[in-house]
Formats: sequence, C-alpha cells, structure tokens
Amino acid sequence: MEENIISGEATPVNIGLTSIENIYQRMIDEVEDYAIILLDNEGIIRNWNKGAEKIIQYTEHEALGMHFRMFYLPEDRESKLPEKMLQQTRSGGRAKFEGWRLRKDGSKFWGSITLTALHDETNEVVGISKVTRDLSERKAAEDSLKTYAIDLEKINTELKKSEERFHRMIAEVQDYAIILLDPEGIVQNWNIGAQKIKGYTAGEIIGKSFEVFYRREDQEAGLPKKLMAEAIKNGRATHEGWRVRKDGTQFWGSVVITALHDEDSEIIGFSKVTRDLTERKLAEDKTHQYLMELESQNRELERFAYVASHDLQEPLRKIRAFIDIIGNNLQDHDLVSRFFGKINFSAGRMSELIKSILNYSRLGRFEHEMVVVDLNKELQTVLEDFELNIRQKNAKIKAGDLPSIPGYPLQIGQVFSNLIGNALKFTNQRPRIKITGKLVDADDIKELPAGNRTGKYLEISFEDNGIGFEQKYGNQIFQLFQRLHQKHEFEGTGIGLALCKRIMDNHAGFITAQGDLGKGAKFNLYFPYDN
Repeated sequence: MEENIISGEATPVNIGLTSIENIYQRMIDEVEDYAIILLDNEGIIRNWNKGAEKIIQYTEHEALGMHFRMFYLPEDRESKLPEKMLQQTRSGGRAKFEGWRLRKDGSKFWGSITLTALHDETNEVVGISKVTRDLSERKAAEDSLKTYAIDLEKINTELKKSEERFHRMIAEVQDYAIILLDPEGIVQNWNIGAQKIKGYTAGEIIGKSFEVFYRREDQEAGLPKKLMAEAIKNGRATHEGWRVRKDGTQFWGSVVITALHDEDSEIIGFSKVTRDLTERKLAEDKTHQYLMELESQNRELERFAYVASHDLQEPLRKIRAFIDIIGNNLQDHDLVSRFFGKINFSAGRMSELIKSILNYSRLGRFEHEMVVVDLNKELQTVLEDFELNIRQKNAKIKAGDLPSIPGYPLQIGQVFSNLIGNALKFTNQRPRIKITGKLVDADDIKELPAGNRTGKYLEISFEDNGIGFEQKYGNQIFQLFQRLHQKHEFEGTGIGLALCKRIMDNHAGFITAQGDLGKGAKFNLYFPYDN
C-alpha cells in the first residue's frame, strides 16, 4: 500500500506480474550457495545464476546453450545417467540424485541435485529446473567418518583376533602356569600349563583361593596374602619356594604375581605366572650338598693327614731310637734281643695303622650298587670271625631277628665287626653283648642329625657291659684317631668308629653312642627304611 499525500488515504498500488517475475528472477540470479539452472525439455541450459558459476565455474556465457551432461563424469555419461534423470523428471515430476560432478577445471565435487518439471496452463512440461548444492565437505567428512569406522572395525576385528590368539596362546602354554586372580585371590581362569604343573583341572580349581597351592606352614605364616600385598604396593611380587600339587606332592615354583589396574588405577585382579623349577632346585641342592661334603672331606682330609702323620711318626720314632740303642750296644745280646722285639712290635703297630688308614680311605669308593643285604647273615659271618675270641673271653652274645635292607654288604659287615670287636675288647669282665633291631619314626629319634630325612628308620642296637665312657665324649669318639683310653690299657688305632660313621653316611643313615663310665655302652645304627 502506498499513502496518498493529498487526501491522506491509502491507495492500492498495482506492482504487476512482470515486476514480480523480475524480482523472483533477480533473487535466483543472486543466490550463491545453490546452482539454480533452467533446462529445456532436452536438457539444454537456458539460464545460469551466480551460484552455478561459483560451484561449477562456468560463466553464463559459457554455459548457456550447452547440455547439462557436461557436468557428469565420463562413466555417468556412458551409462546415460543425465538422460535417465530427464526422463524420470518428465514422467514423475522430479528426480533426486547425489554423486560426483565435474567442474570446468576438471576437478570433482559432490553434488546434491534436484530436477523439477515445470508445466504450463495445460500441464505440459515446458522446462526443467535443476538445483545443485556442493556437499563436498559433508561428503569428505562422511567418507572420513566411514573410513574411520571401517578402519576402527578392522582394528576391532584385528584386536579381537589378537585377543583370541592371546587367550589361545595362554591357554596352550604348557611350561608355565598362567592364572588370573580376582582382587581376593580367587582363581578366574586356568591354562594347560597350570593343569600340568599343579594337577588340577579347570573345573576343580576355578572359584577357589590360590592359597591351596601353598604348604600349610606358608598359609599359617600368611605368605599368599603377603605376596598379594607386595604386588599391590610395588606392582609385582616374585617368590621361589615349595608349592603343593593336587596329589599332595611338592614342587619348587618360581612365582611372579602382577597387579592389574583399570583406567582409574584401581586394582581389578592379579596375574600369577608360575614355573616348575624342581629339577633346577634339586640340581642346585645336590651341587650345594656336594660342595658341603667336599668341604667337609677336605677338612677331614687335612685333619686325617695331620693325625695320621702324627700317629705314624710315633712308631717310627721308637724304631729309630731302638736302632740307635742297638747300634751302641751290639755286644749286649740280651739288650739287642729285647729291643729287636720292641722294634718288631712298633713295626706291627705301624702296619696296623697303615692298614686301618687304607680301609678308611677306601670307603670313598663305594661298591658298584646297593643290593638286598640279609643282616642276619652278615651278623652270623662276623660272629664266626670272632669265634675264637668269643670262646676265650667266654662272651655271651644275644641277637634278635634282623630284616633285609638295601646296602653294601662288605661295609655293613665292617660296621658289625668294629662294634662287636670293641665290645669284646673294651671290657674288664665277661663280655655281654645284646643286638636288637626295630623300626622307629624319625620324630622319635632324639639324636636325629639336622637335615636328615623324615619317615622311618631301622634301628640296630649293640649294647655291652664294657668299660663305657662319659657321655660328653659321645660325638668325639667318631672322629679319626680319637681314643678315650691309653694305648697300654687297650689296643687300637682310633679309626674303627670313624670308619663306622663314614659307612653309615654312605648308607644315608647315621650312628649314635650312649655311654655310662664303668657300666657299658650302647651304639645305635639307623638305616633309612622304606618297606
């Protein structure tokens, strides 16, 4: 409405259809975000706006009169895509399509196209409007997102495969027990290695505490909980020690417990990796024992060499002294004869010492293999050897029935011979010797040396009524060349009981002595007994 200045009334103003069309055309021409193109029924370009020039790069002069197929890729032109879109628009009124289009410089853009049929008063199609929008940025974003999604899917697929392979790898490992524990130490998974090392199947152990793998004394000492606490504090805990299998047997396990955390660094469980190092442990223990024995033998050898030298020097010194006396008194036949007797006695003693030392040294070389030894038979053989001595001293010997055991027959005979010989020798009255045998538990042996095995032992006792000894010398008498009596009182070399001790060591057993001065002695032999 336009105001009439003279009358003051509003007077209608007729702009006219032509003016509206001009405004509408002007609006289309000025739009820059859309390519708005008018096509005739055959697809020839009849008008061109600024948006078309901006998006497709052709000027109006270059585009007018050209077929709109020039915007399409060669493959689209070859497939007749532009003609199909025209046909669809003419028959259906409109057609929509998204795809790659060509600019003047040959570059591509992603276009969203809408073709709309234009009709006259009789509803005949007189032209087609084509509206195109450049969605390259959106397309690039979608493609990037799609590529990312595809890549992510591939990564997830590979991750899943990797995770499956990882789980399969853990499940199939046989040399290590690889276990997942929850924060309370409850077993959550179980691999073949765990079953092989510990003996449990997955169904038997999942849901139970990992404390079942530890010995009772370790459980009572709180070792499993201490290892978990260490893993929480330091991230991991390592330990080596004896562990328990399902069947109750033990193995030497090397254990690594690692704390597992979530994104917030909260503990969600533990991984526990165990390796069975029993063979290594036994080899190390054997080596350590060998080195300890070697060190002990070296010390014993040093002492042996010193004492042997000392004891052998004594008869040699006497022999030399007697020879000097004889040399200075060759005319005194009685003196020469008397001192020749002394030389013969000293030489005999030296021979006895050398023989005893040789017997002792030979014990380092065991008989080839242990055999089943009938102890009754060995004892009877020894008693027959002492038959004359027993008869001369009117000795009374009482022996119980003894079992058969694995051993070295010659060495066992030597032990029996030394103990019976000592009982016959170290006495001032008619000898009484009692020999008995029985099975005893290791826990019931007060004198059980440290480090000896548990289980049962065969105890063989030799009890006599001889001169005995003070109990404070109960260990000393098993040392080389140790004598509790003067040589003029009782014969001997001081090697017999040391030989007995070494023989019992060879049989993984031990010997003990109990004495009461003037009332007798009791020697106990302990042989490991597994029957």
